[in-house]
Amino acid sequence: MKIMYVEDNPANISLVMRIARMGGHQVVSFSNGEAALSNHDKENPDLIFMDVQIEGRLSGLDVVRGLRARGVKKPIIAVTAYAMLGDKERCIEAGCDSYISKPLPITELVELVQRYEVE
Repeated sequence: MKIMYVEDNPANISLVMRIARMGGHQVVSFSNGEAALSNHDKENPDLIFMDVQIEGRLSGLDVVRGLRARGVKKPIIAVTAYAMLGDKERCIEAGCDSYISKPLPITELVELVQRYEVE
């Protein structure tokens, strides 16, 4: 399975890459929304982890809305340090399928990857 991770924190990218490799998955990462949008079709990921607050002029939720507007149906998981009341709902309304908060809980991250594995 190919996972796209849009994140500007190298430590988080490294963690997701280690977890993905354990399951035999590949990770491509982008640190800003513009790059994620322009490279999505070329990379054709099976699963997308989207940090909500990323570098550049687009937020992660802007990228999600853009992907959904283009007809992308792949699962998108919001990843955010913001765990305030209403944040999960905003992510789901933007088009995310699920939500995970930072710091990334390894067990939950592994379970999410397994849930969306392409057979």
